[in-house]
Amino acid sequence: MLATPLTALCLAAVASATGVGDLSKDLIPKLSPAAGIYTPGSQAFDDAKIRWAANINPSFDAIVKVTSEADVQATVAYANARNVPFLVFNGGHGFSKTLNNFKGGIGINMRGMKNVTISNKRTEKGPVAYIQGGAKSGEVIGTAWAAGKTLVAGACDCTGFTGVTLGGGHGWMQGQYGLAIDNVVSYRVVLANSTAITVSANSHADLFWGMRGAGHNFGVVTSVHYQLYDRLTPADNGFSTKVYIFTEEALEPLFTLLNTWIRAKSRPVELTHFGVILNNPSISPKPIIQLLVFWQGPSFPPKYSAPLDALKPYSVTSNYTDLAGANALSGSSLTGPNCASGFGRQTFPVDLVEWSPANLRTVLNLFAELPGTGLDTSGMLLEAYATNGVKLVSPASTAFPLRDGNILAAPTFTYDASNATQDALAYSYGKKVREAMLAGTGQRLGAYVNYAIGDESNEAVYGYEKWRLERLRGLKRKYDPQGRFGFFERIEV
Repeated sequence: MLATPLTALCLAAVASATGVGDLSKDLIPKLSPAAGIYTPGSQAFDDAKIRWAANINPSFDAIVKVTSEADVQATVAYANARNVPFLVFNGGHGFSKTLNNFKGGIGINMRGMKNVTISNKRTEKGPVAYIQGGAKSGEVIGTAWAAGKTLVAGACDCTGFTGVTLGGGHGWMQGQYGLAIDNVVSYRVVLANSTAITVSANSHADLFWGMRGAGHNFGVVTSVHYQLYDRLTPADNGFSTKVYIFTEEALEPLFTLLNTWIRAKSRPVELTHFGVILNNPSISPKPIIQLLVFWQGPSFPPKYSAPLDALKPYSVTSNYTDLAGANALSGSSLTGPNCASGFGRQTFPVDLVEWSPANLRTVLNLFAELPGTGLDTSGMLLEAYATNGVKLVSPASTAFPLRDGNILAAPTFTYDASNATQDALAYSYGKKVREAMLAGTGQRLGAYVNYAIGDESNEAVYGYEKWRLERLRGLKRKYDPQGRFGFFERIEV
């Protein structure tokens, strides 16, 4: 936690920061007493810039840890006056290679603004939370759950909550309530010119459309009012879960079965599956398939477990968990392995309508080549959340372009970030896997922006409809004409 003495300890370094001017004289007096400024050479600077993917390394001359919306405004205004770039971050989970284009400027660390409260506001759907821009997803889930509420939140506790809402926001509860963006009531946003505005259906409605799906391009979210839901029935209180491990022989019958779930006309909102193809030599010399199946409610229906059991899994583990436990079960709690920092990581998202067992066989064979390369602990993420609530929302109502999809597939490579050979190898395999997943589907690449690697076209990330891109370009010209928000999946004008 920041305090004034810590800020003072960094002043000697602050004064020597060349590219960003005399911060101690010209910026510190404009910040809150609890805010801090860190520059290279201090431990506070090193701690503040840690990212989930260590191969993504924007180069900062200084980092400002803000504690209020006014701090954000002052920092943006300061950077603008000196014509230096700025980059905003919270959980540090953005892993687009475009972030490495940030050279010499100011980082705005949002973690000093992480309050989460249940507000006095209420909509016809239920209560509303007030969430500051530096809160992580796990912190929001914990506060809401303790108050007897549920919500749509990301499936990883360590991501920044507001960042998730800018790109879409998949999660365990989307079958019931849609994506995270479908539950935003309003944003507070600091624009590129340092002014702060409320963005909602009734205030700057044009920007509200663009923020929900392409929001990284338009401003700094300092807080959000967000829809929660009362937990009223036993089904609201958690998930019956089964974790299956299959050896590779089960791949074709398994994903053929899972396609019947996806294609069902009356697909249950309660049913979600989440798979990973990975190497585990203690089980098999070939890659295995780990499948997490979630049923929202106190008991798992045999209708869905019996066909899986009939495929003779290597193991099955049953459990019952709350919403926070669902993230922990997938290894994505705040202390889980998927939240560990310091590794090189690359992810290559592909949005799909259904599983192709033949393509997955190709992918499994590619992963069989990884042991001994330094990419041994990598995995193929196969996320198939229920989509009922997502598809109830008109595709034209937000900037999110991928509502027709049913699956988010993404090879995620983990390796030594200091090893350039492994970095290049991960990128090579990522392209091969992405190509394999699309083979024969007739689909063009649709890449979920929050997972983007940075080599995708604007069309792949923001949609192929001409009207959609033109609308986004118009918003970019209006709200960020100088392209100040241009380092993460930038809309090309």
